[in-house]
Amino acid sequence: MLEARYEAEIGNRLRNIRESRNFSRKDVEEQTGGEFKESILAMYENGRRRIPTPRLKKLADFYRVSAAFLMGESPYMNATVQEYDIEAMLMSDPKYSEDEKELLVHVIHIIKAKRKAEGKD
Repeated sequence: MLEARYEAEIGNRLRNIRESRNFSRKDVEEQTGGEFKESILAMYENGRRRIPTPRLKKLADFYRVSAAFLMGESPYMNATVQEYDIEAMLMSDPKYSEDEKELLVHVIHIIKAKRKAEGKD
């Protein structure tokens, strides 16, 4: 049972990152030269099929995120990023409404502008 929940969580992250990149499953299939078939991606994303680690790493590379992020082991999308990534924060809770996401992004941009104006950036 625990493994099924883990697969579902990875699937949610895969779907969220794909959607945040504005890719359909068909787009991923085409852009990977058929390496990741649309039907298999659907099974991974729906938690109905376990994704082997080497394939997870290939998808992470394709989406330009860390495998640790996709596995839920890191809040950082990229292993080299020291700042908390806005996309990671928004994807951490897929229940955010579009209005809430816009508000969060707006507030973060205000904070960044304030830091820059104060010479702290």
